[in-house]
Amino acid sequence: MIKTQHSVELGALVNMGCLGAAAGATDMAHLDGPAAAFNYIRIADLVESECKSLGVSGPLLDWGCGYGQVSWLLKRRGLSVFSCDVEERPVRNSIEPLKDMDIRYLQDPLRLPYESGTFGGVLSVGVLEHVGVENVEASLEEVRRVLRPGGLFFVFMLPNKFSWAEFIADVRGVSVHPDKYTFRRASRLMGEHSLRVRRKWRRNVLPRNLTGLSHRIKMAYGRYYRQIEWMDSVLATFPPTSVFSGVVELIAQKV
Repeated sequence: MIKTQHSVELGALVNMGCLGAAAGATDMAHLDGPAAAFNYIRIADLVESECKSLGVSGPLLDWGCGYGQVSWLLKRRGLSVFSCDVEERPVRNSIEPLKDMDIRYLQDPLRLPYESGTFGGVLSVGVLEHVGVENVEASLEEVRRVLRPGGLFFVFMLPNKFSWAEFIADVRGVSVHPDKYTFRRASRLMGEHSLRVRRKWRRNVLPRNLTGLSHRIKMAYGRYYRQIEWMDSVLATFPPTSVFSGVVELIAQKV
């Protein structure tokens, strides 16, 4: 049953990526191949599992939701989700079913338009590293404010300072992550905002997006997405390969 659900979702996500690219989007490399798209299914499954096991009540906030693919996956799992972002993407209107997602666009990127204690969980899926060093403290304080006591802050796809892929991107001059993290820095920042780290792990020793390569290559590589996920989970767990993983991820809880 789970495999069938994943297969349906994976096909839908890849189709979304292709529709977006066909409509002129230049930032859909994270969706237009199975290996990249499955990352979001992994995230949705993990969020669902953690919320159920910890009895998290109340809605979730998909902070910086982008095109809304994670919100879409979470809603398919029966979770209540609010979605917000600072950037409106007109191409989204060409992408089924993302064009029907209700996304709130922020007037002030450092102020969330929600009452304090509204959410049982907040998601950062490739967001925290983009707020800028000068804004990270204010952003985390807003996350803490809108979380309920005991609420969870999910941080995914945070670029690892020692990532081999980030190093190559920097050398090529194509990196989009000027701000990179270590577990120590991320944990310190969480603690300074009354967010206690419950779990932390590494991911993406193996590449996912294959940015710049053809769609045919991405589809051929993605045919083995399950094997890639399994192998990556091993490589990202044990040193020395784990040290050079692409991202660090964590779950923190408001205390």
